[in-house]
Amino acid sequence: MHVLISIQQRVPQWQIPEASARALIARFPDVRFTYATSDDERARGLEMADAAYTWILNATELARAPRLQWVHSSAVAVETFCLPEMYARGIRVSNTRGVQAVPIAEHVLAVLFAFAKQIPFTLDNQRQARWAQHDYVGARLPWLLRGRTLGLIGVGTIGAALASRAAALGMRVVALRRQAAADTVPGVTRVYNRDELPAMLAECDAVAIAAPLTPDTEGLMGRGAIASMKPGAVLINVGRARILDTDALVDALHAGHLSGASLDVFPEEPLPADHPLWSCPNVILTPHTSGFRQGHWDEVIDVFADNLERYRRGEALKYEVKADLGY
Repeated sequence: MHVLISIQQRVPQWQIPEASARALIARFPDVRFTYATSDDERARGLEMADAAYTWILNATELARAPRLQWVHSSAVAVETFCLPEMYARGIRVSNTRGVQAVPIAEHVLAVLFAFAKQIPFTLDNQRQARWAQHDYVGARLPWLLRGRTLGLIGVGTIGAALASRAAALGMRVVALRRQAAADTVPGVTRVYNRDELPAMLAECDAVAIAAPLTPDTEGLMGRGAIASMKPGAVLINVGRARILDTDALVDALHAGHLSGASLDVFPEEPLPADHPLWSCPNVILTPHTSGFRQGHWDEVIDVFADNLERYRRGEALKYEVKADLGY
């Protein structure tokens, strides 16, 4: 069996460290690996590969990979794969679902606490060496997460991790799900379907987007949905940028309809210096780092190694991407 390892990224955190790649190869002495660190090495590896461990694959590359039978993504998102062409050839696809669930859930809670405790406002005054104690009145008073309602758009591994943690803090958690009648999620008190989105948004003090990008979710949080949100609510996006209408969000923040927003994904990355999001009131913008954490690659490698063993034994793969859902 021949396996291609090709995970080169412009973002260092998402690029497989050489030591991790070498450690993976050492775990399977009877498997032939190509560890590609250049375009030429990747192209040669695809020609021979039965399986590929990568984060991206286009149709042109796929046509040059006649033996390819299985592709495992080093990430969760699979929109960087030419899925229709891959499924037409019967190629199996799996991803690294779940590895980022806890760090991203903790990130959402961190920004929720920041908004609740007025941390952005506090830091603004700190940078001006201004003692603003008398300004913490009215809407500037810190608030408790306990008793507030958190709405989740997407209750996969990230949403589920967030739901259990938010519920433990005393929050009421509701969720939008593709199939409202699906299995219950611990911590979620009510599940809404797509048609009920405006009703769900109207009752939430905070909304967190943690869904994958699919035809059903693209543009889901548009101008109408944002207008349906509870006045003074906060909006957090750790899912995909194209789920959210960023222009409508900017307008809602400046109009005071929303009291705050935190984004970790953007329509263009890096976010241009002249983008209006930078100057919006009460925003926390992180550079697509909510999933960063120490020890990331150890767990990512373990997921792939487990699936490689399963594949060689002819067993079901973990986290196989379903053709009809796209995730």
